[in-house]
Amino acid sequence: MPIQNIEGTKQLHFGFGDIEVAPGLLELEDESVGVVAFLQNVKENPIGLYTDYPEGKSVDISETPVRMVFEKVESIDVVIWALEKAKKMMLSGTVKI
Repeated sequence: MPIQNIEGTKQLHFGFGDIEVAPGLLELEDESVGVVAFLQNVKENPIGLYTDYPEGKSVDISETPVRMVFEKVESIDVVIWALEKAKKMMLSGTVKI
């Protein structure tokens, strides 16, 4: 199971092509914020498969059990930095940050 509840937290288990990662905007009462939603696919797909959704497509919030919501662009940069560091650590086999 790629999206799991573990001790009261959500864990995303990547690497099998069964989690869809979808960027978008979340419409709040007074503003729109950036969002990256993680959806569980019913079947495994090739990792990196791009799904081209029609412009303006919206999904019900209940379809996105895990979301990263960004109020500032700089917050996205922090997540990108952390992902790049994790990738380098995996490639080099080190565990230090």
